[in-house]
Amino acid sequence: MDDIGARRLIASILKKACDDYANNRGCPDWCPFKETCEKNVTDAVHCDARRFIHSAWCATLCDGLNIDHEEYVAVCIKKQRLSKNTFKYIEQEIRQYKSNLKELNRLKDDIILATPEKQEGRSNSIGNTTASKAVKLSMDKKIIELEKTKKAIETTYHRLCQEKKAVMEEYWQGRYTTAGLACRVGVNERTIRRWRQYIVYSVAVELNYL
Repeated sequence: MDDIGARRLIASILKKACDDYANNRGCPDWCPFKETCEKNVTDAVHCDARRFIHSAWCATLCDGLNIDHEEYVAVCIKKQRLSKNTFKYIEQEIRQYKSNLKELNRLKDDIILATPEKQEGRSNSIGNTTASKAVKLSMDKKIIELEKTKKAIETTYHRLCQEKKAVMEEYWQGRYTTAGLACRVGVNERTIRRWRQYIVYSVAVELNYL
């Protein structure tokens, strides 16, 4: 196969992955995540495509066509649309990341530092107390939700290039307008808005909203 043929093959693979990611038909009955997928919209083909587009293999194929991998993922993601309310909710979660992190630590400390309850006929040994607290930490719904959102935001952040990281950090600082941030990073305002959308959609993917 010559160079042109190889490039066409790579382009076909990337297009197929993008189409499979966008055109899902709902969770199959055998899927172990059927009950936990948001809105039950993820099928087997979509799951495979989702893993692929975020993989190092996909990034390598993109490099072969001189395509920015992050831009490719953004195109795939944008084929699925978030509702305005969901978009605003995720954006707000990103903005509140640091305050939610403090709340998460407070909730954990409340359980860890709580005085163990004395139960008649039972030993309050250190082992029993530690196990009891571990169970409470693993079952607290608020802690579970905050941990899930924290992981989604941090995973997204660590995948970003330095410029997009600067944009995401502004959600936490709020020091710049769109125009000010564009000037600081050295791009136009349209690019900043596009990057912000990419960040929100990337967190949505980690939260299984897409």
